[in-house]
Amino acid sequence: MFNYEAFGMKIQSELDLPELSHSMVGLPEMNQSEINLLKSRDADLSIHLGRVDLPESSLNEGFSFKTTETAIYRFWDNVGKFKITENSIFVDPIPGLNATVLRNFLLGTVLATYLRFRGLLVLHASSINMKNSAVAFSGFKGYGKSTTAMEFYREGYPVVTDDYVAVEFYDDLPFVSPGFPSLRLSNESRSFMGLKLDESQGMELLTKTYAELPTSFSNFKLPLKKIYILQRGEKSMVKPLKPQEAFMELVKNTFGIDMFSRSELPDNFFKCEKLLKNVDVSVLEVPSLEKMQEVVRVVEEDLDI
Repeated sequence: MFNYEAFGMKIQSELDLPELSHSMVGLPEMNQSEINLLKSRDADLSIHLGRVDLPESSLNEGFSFKTTETAIYRFWDNVGKFKITENSIFVDPIPGLNATVLRNFLLGTVLATYLRFRGLLVLHASSINMKNSAVAFSGFKGYGKSTTAMEFYREGYPVVTDDYVAVEFYDDLPFVSPGFPSLRLSNESRSFMGLKLDESQGMELLTKTYAELPTSFSNFKLPLKKIYILQRGEKSMVKPLKPQEAFMELVKNTFGIDMFSRSELPDNFFKCEKLLKNVDVSVLEVPSLEKMQEVVRVVEEDLDI
């Protein structure tokens, strides 16, 4: 078994997941005895290889998912099937699947589904560490969340999470746990950033692959300070949102919102409202890849850094 830490969880896996971190994570004020206790505890999540049979009936279902009272199932014809329970993920890939493709789905959509299953507020977002606070960049697929985080990383700001942010509340204050030291980037973004392109066999199934962050990754839970909703624009700029507009953006960018049953939606709305009481949400207009440094300066000015 391989042992990892991600999103504040201790993970044991039958699969080698080189993108994940072996380092310990926790709140910055943890003392040595608390760290030793964290090291000795049982795994929060176990990942197993094994057969997964989809249920005939479900409480809710849609494209690539089915939910029951005790599990969520994710499945794709060209990837395989996954069963997500309270403390386990069972992986049943199709024969001959490229290992990189499998890990992209497992560490992306499947792991995000697990965090949502645990009751966390999970947003489509990437986040960075700016002066010991998490700043998140949210938006739909293709809006440049990972590319924006990569530019801040190149400017010296550690990455906290990529693609999705899992929010936990401590005394009503929102915190973000670190994910793992990688960013999912398209070949276009890789080329622009001067990174090696991933052209191995099977990559045609993916629009993005993980790029390792060798020098700067945030290892501790951080208070969430600001959320920027990424939009295309002619000029790099920050635009304020009215409270109702900000609430709707958080709901729209909640991971797996289409998987929520009617009975689960009120809890999601409550968490979004709770988040807005402590976190400012604004629009960040991004013109193009060529102006990403300009975007960094605009955010620094907005946050008075």
